[in-house]
Amino acid sequence: MRETIKCCMSCILPCGALDVIRIVHANGKVEEISHAVRAGEIMQAYPKHVLRKPPAVIVPPTAELRKGKIYFLMPVSSAGREGAAGVGKEEEEEEDMQSHGSATDIASLLLSDRYLSDILSEKASSQRDRRRGRVGVWRPHLESISEVTNDF
Repeated sequence: MRETIKCCMSCILPCGALDVIRIVHANGKVEEISHAVRAGEIMQAYPKHVLRKPPAVIVPPTAELRKGKIYFLMPVSSAGREGAAGVGKEEEEEEDMQSHGSATDIASLLLSDRYLSDILSEKASSQRDRRRGRVGVWRPHLESISEVTNDF
């Protein structure tokens, strides 16, 4: 039964989507790991970084990373004090906002996280959404414009 479900899912998802652990770096690089690994091993390989799940949950170092899931590798400075102390309280979050940057910095970080998760989820569900007519993530289509000099 399980193989049948996996076979049907392979028609919808990209090849190997359920067989690997995906780690998205801050620079956009996507690392795919096929073997079982703990979050602490990844954090040791990348000091001063934490792993996050898409809804902004920081993964503890003892957690086993699951195949088919997407994790984001973020610098500790971007993740704030939540990475070191676990789940923070509302008062600590307000202090963190005041001491570590303006609201626009935090908003831009949240938008970039959302953009990355949108792109990755778009890739996984593109075939299914084409049938429904859903539009994907907007990306600009840029063309070069040549300047014409007037020789009058």
